Amino acid sequence: MNLPSINELVAYRKRREPALGVVLYAHPDKLSVLSEDGKRYSVEPKKVVLLTGITVPETLTDSEKKLEMRKWRRELEEKKDSVDMETLWECVVEEQETVSFEEILELYSGAEQVSLEQRFLLFWAVDKNTVYLARGENGYLVRSREDVSKTLRILELREEREQKAQAAVSWVRSVISGETPPVVDEIHGEFLELIERYVIDLDGYERAKEAKGFLYEAGLKEVESVVEFLIKTGFWKKDDDPESKKITFHFRHSQRALEEVEAILSAEEDFASLTDRTDLEVFSVDSETTQDIDDAISFETHGDQIILGVHISNVAHVVSRGSFIDQGALDRAETVYFPEGRVDMFPRNLVNKKLSLTAGDLRPALSLFATFKREDFTLIDYSFEATVIRISKNLTYAEATEMLRNTQWGEFLVSLTDSLRAERINKGALIVQLPELKIRIGDQDRISVSKDYMDSPAHNVVSECMILMNRLSADFFDKNGIPALFRSQTQDIEPEARELDPEDVLFPVKVAKHLKPSFVALAPEVHKSLGVSRYVQMTSPIRRYTDLLMQRQLISWLKEQKICYSESELEATNTHVSLATREIKNAQRGRHRYWFIRYILEKDIKGATGYVSSKGYSGFNVYIPEFLIELPLSNSGGRVFDIGSELSLSIWGTDPLRRRIRVSPT
Repeated sequence: MNLPSINELVAYRKRREPALGVVLYAHPDKLSVLSEDGKRYSVEPKKVVLLTGITVPETLTDSEKKLEMRKWRRELEEKKDSVDMETLWECVVEEQETVSFEEILELYSGAEQVSLEQRFLLFWAVDKNTVYLARGENGYLVRSREDVSKTLRILELREEREQKAQAAVSWVRSVISGETPPVVDEIHGEFLELIERYVIDLDGYERAKEAKGFLYEAGLKEVESVVEFLIKTGFWKKDDDPESKKITFHFRHSQRALEEVEAILSAEEDFASLTDRTDLEVFSVDSETTQDIDDAISFETHGDQIILGVHISNVAHVVSRGSFIDQGALDRAETVYFPEGRVDMFPRNLVNKKLSLTAGDLRPALSLFATFKREDFTLIDYSFEATVIRISKNLTYAEATEMLRNTQWGEFLVSLTDSLRAERINKGALIVQLPELKIRIGDQDRISVSKDYMDSPAHNVVSECMILMNRLSADFFDKNGIPALFRSQTQDIEPEARELDPEDVLFPVKVAKHLKPSFVALAPEVHKSLGVSRYVQMTSPIRRYTDLLMQRQLISWLKEQKICYSESELEATNTHVSLATREIKNAQRGRHRYWFIRYILEKDIKGATGYVSSKGYSGFNVYIPEFLIELPLSNSGGRVFDIGSELSLSIWGTDPLRRRIRVSPT
């Protein structure tokens, strides 16, 4: 190849695409070119694909040369479609597999002389064309008629798609401006589905780039604006948002899983391998709205001994490892609870008819039987059994508290669990029972807000029974060398945490700063906050996948002295579940805040009493006991407050969709 002249305009390969450059220095081994972006590059001569013969004036500055190249590119792009590529292709398609640019130039010009500009344009049209020719190592590959036909069809469909997109963009703009009513037809619905998936998964959506381009053209530049538009068109309901939509979209149960559910429901119950303990009086205790009941309790006295039974729904007996139901549960990681309803880890039909410990029904269970001395509640022994039980009663916390107070065995049970709690406190446990703000959505989206206090006798009994189940399961795993997911908390609890006054209005905020995070590992370590030497979570296999792992592990050992999961399998599964759980917790917090702000708006609450709880870099925070929430203080006018100061607050700037609520001193 001949060397280019200094200041000659050349085309060279840059990531296979043609780029323009002005030659500054030429040597057989290396060229120095000024690129279109104004930078100087070294280019191998073999990468130069066209010497145009066109020179730019030597007197131009680098910036002016850059503008000159941009001008050439713009003109080439505008004119390239004027070259009849189809006719050129027809001349060679039946005769040649490859063709050089010189051969194409000869076909194009015939006997006529072409100008340097015409030659440059022909090269650009050939090199940028993707229909008839394809760039090869030595010239251009001639594409077959079949390939050309397919490509033309793809381009035709792409053009149709772009026309639809432009029409949809115009529709979106006119709906936003109020010029057009938000009536959705089939084409609009197609693009609404596109932007719906984008606001649900953002850049995780495989068509995110296309969706973002569409939204930019339509003038919808923030996710909340897109949500408002989807609601305005009726494509989403009034209270839909990306967090809840993402969970419900990705938590759909597969058809194969639903088929497995139907097979389980239609099959005859098989309890032959289970120990029959239908003789026991077994009761569950849950909130009024709980439907997925995983645990229940029994209580027996035999002479100078008490046998406490803790019974957990035996999901492992119903759901086989590796089944489609099981795989779906693993993907979901846990049941999601929103104020407007729950999204189940397992198909709801299966939960209601086979898994939930509902009164009057026979259910398989994993049962702990812990034997205590009646006189001082010393633990004598414990055992686990795979059982079949019949639930006598499903009690609310209020009903259970009444029963515990008015029966002799209830008093015994309270005394036993009080003893278990005292034992944990003696070992360093920090008992914190904070109320929870419960938000429930009733008929016609009526929002109710109430505080759930967790300190009733029934709450204490259930809590201690579940902790007992979990710590004795951990003890069983450890003593038998069974791989397990042990939950530990090894940090010391500061003495100040124990000195806090529960009657202090700021107690929830102050004590939260002393609560230490727990972690999951394969080696058992102490859980200082609970005051136990080792701990696993076993008691919610309907709602938490890792609890089901632990249940399978224990039952497999009971049956065959074999493990169900290796350490590596447990570790991998826990990693997956932890990532999914983090996303679920964020969604639950977001939806709780959404409905709380909606409640403030609906009830037209303009003010509240708050207490200065802390000072941060950007100002003060206030705690509002009425709603159990801590918020940053806005518009304080530079005033300084003492921690604990009572303030009359104005509530304003509420925006549920953006999770925004502001408070300032009145």
